[in-house]
Amino acid sequence: MPGRNVEQEFDTLKADFGKLSSDLVRLTEAMRDLTGDGAQDYLAKLRSVMSQANEDAHAAAAALGTRGREGIAAVEHQVRERPLVSILICFGVGLVIGKLIDR
Repeated sequence: MPGRNVEQEFDTLKADFGKLSSDLVRLTEAMRDLTGDGAQDYLAKLRSVMSQANEDAHAAAAALGTRGREGIAAVEHQVRERPLVSILICFGVGLVIGKLIDR
């Protein structure tokens, strides 16, 4: 009987090793998928998002530059139309800032 018990244990051990081998094959395939196509898809999506963010930033900077130039043009126009009022406003703002700095 002791010989039979060892044979059963050996058969069980062979079956367990076979199952372990197939599990390792599946794990290796899953890791390959994760690092292969899955990673490439993730990188492609990340590049797409970064490209869109870059385009949005350039568009926002262009819009901000345009609005800034429009604002400067409007101020220049007001100074040309009312130079005395503009000088008095600048003088008043300078006084206020001077008083705030002295405190």
